[in-house]
Amino acid sequence: MHTTKIKEGDEREEMELNQIWRACRKIQGAIYRYNFDICADLKQHDPDCTGYVSESIFTSVLGKYRKVVGMSEFELKDVTDYFQIRDGRVAYRQFCKTVCSENLSKTADKELATGLEWNDPWHLNVIVQPEERRKLCLILFKIAKETHLPLMPYFQDYELVSQHVGVVTVSHFSRVLHFMKIPLSEADYLLLLKRYMKDGYLVNYVAFLKHIDNIIEYLRHHNLLDGSGDLIENFPGRLVDLELSQLPAINGCQMIHPIFPDACNHPKKNRGECDIIFCIQNYVYKNRIRTCEFLEKFDALQVGCITKNQFERGLSLMGVGKYLSRRELDLVMDRYVDPVDTNRIRWRNFVDEIDTVFTMKNLDKMPQCVVESPLAHIKEMPRPGTLDWQAAPMDVRELCEEAIAKIRIRIRNRRLYLHPFFRNYDKLFCGHVNCHQANQIFRINGILLSNAELDAVLHRYGNELGFYYTKFLEDVDPAEYAMPNMVAKQDQKECPPFPRDNKVPEQPSEEVITRILTSAKRQALTKGASVLDFLTDYDRHREGLILESDFKRALDNALVILSEEDANILCNVFRSPTRSACIMYKDFCKALDEIFIQYDTNMGDKLVTAVPLLHLPNLDCIDCFLNFDERTTCSKALMKLARRPDEISNLSQVFKDFDRQSCGSVTQNQFLRAITLREMHNMLSSREFEAIVKCFAVKRGLCLEFNYREFLKILDVLYATGQMKRNY
Repeated sequence: MHTTKIKEGDEREEMELNQIWRACRKIQGAIYRYNFDICADLKQHDPDCTGYVSESIFTSVLGKYRKVVGMSEFELKDVTDYFQIRDGRVAYRQFCKTVCSENLSKTADKELATGLEWNDPWHLNVIVQPEERRKLCLILFKIAKETHLPLMPYFQDYELVSQHVGVVTVSHFSRVLHFMKIPLSEADYLLLLKRYMKDGYLVNYVAFLKHIDNIIEYLRHHNLLDGSGDLIENFPGRLVDLELSQLPAINGCQMIHPIFPDACNHPKKNRGECDIIFCIQNYVYKNRIRTCEFLEKFDALQVGCITKNQFERGLSLMGVGKYLSRRELDLVMDRYVDPVDTNRIRWRNFVDEIDTVFTMKNLDKMPQCVVESPLAHIKEMPRPGTLDWQAAPMDVRELCEEAIAKIRIRIRNRRLYLHPFFRNYDKLFCGHVNCHQANQIFRINGILLSNAELDAVLHRYGNELGFYYTKFLEDVDPAEYAMPNMVAKQDQKECPPFPRDNKVPEQPSEEVITRILTSAKRQALTKGASVLDFLTDYDRHREGLILESDFKRALDNALVILSEEDANILCNVFRSPTRSACIMYKDFCKALDEIFIQYDTNMGDKLVTAVPLLHLPNLDCIDCFLNFDERTTCSKALMKLARRPDEISNLSQVFKDFDRQSCGSVTQNQFLRAITLREMHNMLSSREFEAIVKCFAVKRGLCLEFNYREFLKILDVLYATGQMKRNY
């Protein structure tokens, strides 16, 4: 144990020395960069040349250059403490030798330092393992291949702010790689840091960019890059083609780029005419596009045909052209080509087929026809990047079903409402969030899934835009428990009668309803909660009605704690007669308002008056109960304290100083401090003190506090009673 403590002390001392040395290196770099002389400023305050100055002078001199150097106040204090001697002075001569490497006797013939001996621009760490060196070369090669813009400006912008030379922090280095869309796994990123790390928290980006430029120059010199800067395919490589590894798992969510490689549930090169038409119909339906308006302006003579170039321009104006390749566009034009003139397209046939997603043509001649909009194949069409769930492995589908069932149970039992959490992240209202944001929402609401279950859910509801939370919420939170079950009642009416005991559900008695309302009244008053504000948040249209689930959720938020059975009884009492799934919360709040006022309606004058009432709830609790021994001890202790009531000790002023909110109660510690301040603590033992605290305890929130007002009243009564006896 003693050896372990010695080792810990040595490690702590080594860390402190490293911090001091890092601060000195900052001062060194600033001296040679800005050419200011700290040593001369310190020497002016030492006329006797003793080599020592006071701590305040040393701190003030370094404080002038602190912002230029980039030192924090903690680093300045550490440097001052390190060079400080026992009498409080600071050995600035030793500091100057360390920082300036001089003896304060520079000559004019002495060569000036350039500062390069302090900061090596090509500082690199040695990679010993040959496997790591090869892997590092492959990583640099792929970064050079993925990089199409110069990286130097991104690092230099940070350098202007931080005032460093050739180095950036680890976090900024990571941000630049992420901004340039260069995905690296955790192992690859740590290998880069292992090579270019400097001083334990900086990255030498100058050497990193130099190596990237060397690789690019090598590829260009050997004609391995085409005109656009991309690598020529199938070149006889001296370098192994290594695919960049995936990003590390974040909160159990595997993030890859792109998220799902399948772009439209089938490869684009294999899409046929029907698939292309379905995709166009889906795009037109989502964006509510009038296809005719973009094509009819090219047909000035209204012959129903336009050229292929005009048809392609119309699709581009419509916004569809950017999603179609040249091959797919040719397939669409071959489908609607004019048999008389093969250079023209029958655009009216194209418009009629695309508009079937909205309605049918000549519908006025078919009054009995039922129009389905959108069509079933368009409505069920998977979004781009969605995994083919029917072709997914069976184990993944079973894991997803188990996870969905677990989420449904959690939502139903805890009455969770996940829509606001997803909408907070969905700023563009596109119905999608990032995968790690979905995982974060699950964790916030206590939905704990394993990594395998989370991956299965993400594969089920993920696409190239992210996590499709709209579809997810439709499946896991249909809110059936909040809707009236009208079908069951119809089935009961259609059932043939047969002899059985028709038991009517028992209605709660008035005593039970009064007990529940009294409990809610007491909690609303003691906790000072405005129940109406919590209930009004769920009534967006101010109808005076909210859903039953929202009513229960608002009571929980207002700290009105009721059991499930009591909450159901309240919902049945205040249920709306016209909308059985909703609760008339205003009537409930009116019942709670009777705590403070009583409504008196005068039918003759048609006036409603409110008479204020004083409601005194019982503040006693189980923790305040005293047995016979404790009551005896408390009474004896109060008789002792009654010798010095408020008239003599002025104890009330001390309590009022502690009671900033004027609620009439203080904490147990504040009560002890108050009687100690008036020197009354010597009159009580620890057992008597605990008995008094328990006797006058009152529950505030989750803690017990001391009711000093009742305590002072009791002391005054006991003092007056004893004084009258003595006078008698």
